[in-house]
Amino acid sequence: MSRSVLIPEPTTRERSHLRKAGSELLEVMEMLQQQGRNVVTELQGKRPSMTQWQHYPDDDATDPVSGYRWYYHAHPEASSRGEHGHFHVFAAASTGRGYTHLLGLSMSASGLPFRAFTTNRWVTNEIYQPAARVLRLARRFVMRQPAQWALVHRWLAATMTLFRPQIAWLLHERDRRLAAAQIRRATVFEDRRTHVLSQCQLDLQAQFKWLDAAGPLKIRHGAIR
Repeated sequence: MSRSVLIPEPTTRERSHLRKAGSELLEVMEMLQQQGRNVVTELQGKRPSMTQWQHYPDDDATDPVSGYRWYYHAHPEASSRGEHGHFHVFAAASTGRGYTHLLGLSMSASGLPFRAFTTNRWVTNEIYQPAARVLRLARRFVMRQPAQWALVHRWLAATMTLFRPQIAWLLHERDRRLAAAQIRRATVFEDRRTHVLSQCQLDLQAQFKWLDAAGPLKIRHGAIR
């Protein structure tokens, strides 16, 4: 991620929402820490390690009421860039069949998010929807089932709200790059050479500092690959 972009300063109302989400996130992290865990080890449970490519939880976490879903897994090559694994977060498609991929969240072994990304349609076999629609779905994210993952649900909801400005940029950048790529090759949605459509840096400390300061936030982002 060698390039950078400026995220505009939030409005007073937006800043209030983001700060509230930040407080919620810190509360969940503290609750996990008191039990000697973080959001990653919460998923690992009593297993000595995680198996690459395996979904955690085994059958994914799906809320039949809200229609949202997530799972966590790791790729063999990810550790070379400091990634322990990543979440994939979905919303039930409006057609009633299939899911729309909202975003991916890369995690460090210490349980901190450091990258958000979007994937090509074929990667998760999603029902593709434009950025504006995906953003609305992301804003409404709520999961209460399965109850055993309540702290992870809360962690995800708070993280997605705290980093909402970056996620908005990420999704619009995804659509912009898709439009450009489709000019060159109409089958880009199914192109196995293209996995990640957009990605950007996440930094908890920088995010909290930004919310207490004035001006835009500079974030690093990467190219289509």
